[in-house]
Amino acid sequence: MSCQIYQNTNYKVYKVSDGFIVHNVCKGFEEGHTHVQKYDTCMIMIKLLISKKVPKSRSRYFLESLLRLSDDDKYRSELEQLLECV
Repeated sequence: MSCQIYQNTNYKVYKVSDGFIVHNVCKGFEEGHTHVQKYDTCMIMIKLLISKKVPKSRSRYFLESLLRLSDDDKYRSELEQLLECV
């Protein structure tokens, strides 16, 4: 069972039993959501997605999560380039 705990124009955050789910409401749920462990991570991801900034983190999972959530082709391309180096 999940409970929505945050929402802005494009993103929602749900609390689930094992952490949190971030969902880009401009994309279907199946292709536009990711699971994370901490609420702070959710908010960092949303901030990066809105500002279209490249993360300092080079974690494969973090980059793939941003890629899954993003609906901006240019930003997705930057993330894909980073993933090639990881």
